[in-house]
Amino acid sequence: MKDHEIRTLLDLHDQIIDQEDSYWLKIEAWAVGVNKDIPHGVRYSLILKMKIIKIGIASQEKIRERMLAIAKGELKPKPSDPKIWFTSMRSLAEVLSDENRALLDVIRTSRPASISALADLTGRKQGNLSRTLKTMSRYGLVKMEKHERSLRPIARAERYQIMI
Repeated sequence: MKDHEIRTLLDLHDQIIDQEDSYWLKIEAWAVGVNKDIPHGVRYSLILKMKIIKIGIASQEKIRERMLAIAKGELKPKPSDPKIWFTSMRSLAEVLSDENRALLDVIRTSRPASISALADLTGRKQGNLSRTLKTMSRYGLVKMEKHERSLRPIARAERYQIMI
């Protein structure tokens, strides 16, 4: 094979490669149809970069000290540092409850065009959903994008890594 990148992709079958703030997932397919341009049994690979959001837990005082040190130039955040901070496991558990993680999964897989469409998909009331999405947006878990005359929720990650 002349193409070394394709050889590398083929060698990575069923592997997940961690990349600090994201990971690569390999998906493969084999040509099985009868097409004179595509030989039977040829393997095709697709690599998807999946976003990981790192979440830190620290006291309000420690978070404030960190922000001030960054603002003063005394501390340079590393790419591997958490981007979202919570003051307790309890507050994290409220925002990333089982119900809210399921909601994020619906947003990620269904890609609803609006909060109203998301309400229809989930059976949740639109007012309750709007409050939940506003909280998730404040923490950076969801991005609210203006789409025509409505707001479209977009999940910002596929996975979450909690760092204490």
